[in-house]
Amino acid sequence: MDVIEVENFGPAIICPYNKSHLIPAARIQWHLSKCQRQYPNAKIAVCRFNASHHIPQKKLKHHESICPDRVLIERFMYPLGDGGPATSKMEQRKAEYSMPDDASGYQQTVDENWDDMDALPYNPEEYCRNNPIIRKAMHMTRSEKRQFYADERVRITTIRAKREEEENKKK
Repeated sequence: MDVIEVENFGPAIICPYNKSHLIPAARIQWHLSKCQRQYPNAKIAVCRFNASHHIPQKKLKHHESICPDRVLIERFMYPLGDGGPATSKMEQRKAEYSMPDDASGYQQTVDENWDDMDALPYNPEEYCRNNPIIRKAMHMTRSEKRQFYADERVRITTIRAKREEEENKKK
């Protein structure tokens, strides 16, 4: 797939399914999936290293041997460490994410579990009640709304007064 620089358009790519399609490089993947459905009998295969590389089937083997994205996959599959073959991918990841034990006694682990947190559940009503947030009266009669907004003015002024009092104590 050839990238063409078009003036006032930016980088564009010619569609492998229909040569008259000139697509902006940022939209090529979306376009290729659409064109692939539109031309089901086209003898075009998808590169296994990059899904946005749609190549004629006859040239696929050659493309995969020189594909620039092949390096990324092979670097992940066959990392070069201390000269020996990689033991296991999980051990490599642990080694990447952990620091040596002598680094100020800090050992970062990959075994984080956010489900075990002892935090209290978030209650939006309680939060709005305790902060100067303007609430809206809904599904109330006119007199109930008047009373609600009067109560809201009192609530917000008391919250602001408490906060000002706390700020004065800190100074």
